[in-house]
Amino acid sequence: MDQSSHVAEELYKKNLELAERNKTLSLLRKIDEIILSSVTDIDLIAHQIADAVVSGAGFKAVYIMIVNKKGKLLIPLAVSLDKSTAEIDPNLSRAIYSLKVKLDDFSNIIIKTISEKKMQKTENLFDLFKSLITEETCKKIQSSSGMKLFHLYPMIVRNEPIGAIIICPKEEKEPYFAYQEDLILRLPTVVSIAIDNALLYQKIGQANIRLKDLDILKDEFVSLASHELRTPMTAIKSYLWMVLNKSKNIDPQIKSYLDIAYQETEHLIKLVQNMLTISRIESQRLELSLTNYDLFELVKLAYDTLKIKADEKRLTFTLLPYPEKIIVNGDKDKLTEVFENIIGNALKYTPNNGTVSIHFTTEKNKVIVHVTDSGPGISQEDIAKLFQKFGRLDEAKKSRTTGTGLGLYISKQIVELHKGTIEIESEVGKGTAFNIRLPIYQTNT
Repeated sequence: MDQSSHVAEELYKKNLELAERNKTLSLLRKIDEIILSSVTDIDLIAHQIADAVVSGAGFKAVYIMIVNKKGKLLIPLAVSLDKSTAEIDPNLSRAIYSLKVKLDDFSNIIIKTISEKKMQKTENLFDLFKSLITEETCKKIQSSSGMKLFHLYPMIVRNEPIGAIIICPKEEKEPYFAYQEDLILRLPTVVSIAIDNALLYQKIGQANIRLKDLDILKDEFVSLASHELRTPMTAIKSYLWMVLNKSKNIDPQIKSYLDIAYQETEHLIKLVQNMLTISRIESQRLELSLTNYDLFELVKLAYDTLKIKADEKRLTFTLLPYPEKIIVNGDKDKLTEVFENIIGNALKYTPNNGTVSIHFTTEKNKVIVHVTDSGPGISQEDIAKLFQKFGRLDEAKKSRTTGTGLGLYISKQIVELHKGTIEIESEVGKGTAFNIRLPIYQTNT
């Protein structure tokens, strides 16, 4: 053989090898497409993969089984037979689809495959179907169908067997075409991962449904409990106020106890109201009673209400006047709650003799209320926690400052319902500025 003939022969072999590799890659690509398009449907994934392998690789049969831990069984998930094999004997299809093997039946080669976590081979169909078909029937089926060899692979994920895949090639003996051998080696891993992912998606879906159900129950409980608690707590507060303000000659020590009881009752009523508001927000049942009003007057009312707290800490507490009315369309009570929360927090966390100031600016069709304090400041890492439910900073916990961590969460939700935003500018040791931005409805001079 001359040099050119030798080169041509080698090139021909390489082309054949490349063609076979391309067949494997093409089939694996098709399997990937199946997995991606049906990621949550385990039955559909298994059947489509089995059909694709039988038709694409020229196998006689592919059989995928999965472990059912509840029933302690290995059960069929998907079966695909080539046309000639499926038409041989209806008993074969019935047997394959009804095959269920007990996980402790170690005489069955499929159970042996998954228990030992290694590949098995057999030339005897009866090794697979001992409990369903007689040995004589198995021999007849093999003789008429030409099924001569069965590869059994465990499907293993995270070192745990989740099932088995059985492949029956058309060739009677090894070696097969190179691409078939390559596919046989790769297929168990690909199918294992696909089925495991589908099972995980199913579990996640079921868990999400359960969490949603629990969340609904939680909201209903909070709403009911809040309603039931608010009425008696309001009555207790009223009676305490009457005792404190209408009674004469109260013992000073008893009066101090009553003052504490009154303050704690107020705190509890506020907590109950916050929980009720959160329940309404999260169930999208919080209704806004919209009216047009001057935002400066609303903020001034909050300022006047909280001034006594500033005086107790000897704070420089200022509200800079704005030269014209700033009309917004909003829920007056709920926005009052927002500003009392934010200004109240500034007063609470600013040390004695510090400063808290409030001023207004406008840009385009927005008004911005700036609440600035000379408090300890907030790190960028902690700013993200501020608007979470029960989001209290470590510094507040260490200083034992009272609070539930609900006020800012509620404030943010209310402002966003008004199509506004709350922004924070802060630096540790240099104070904090809350900027509440709301749309202007109308501006009159």
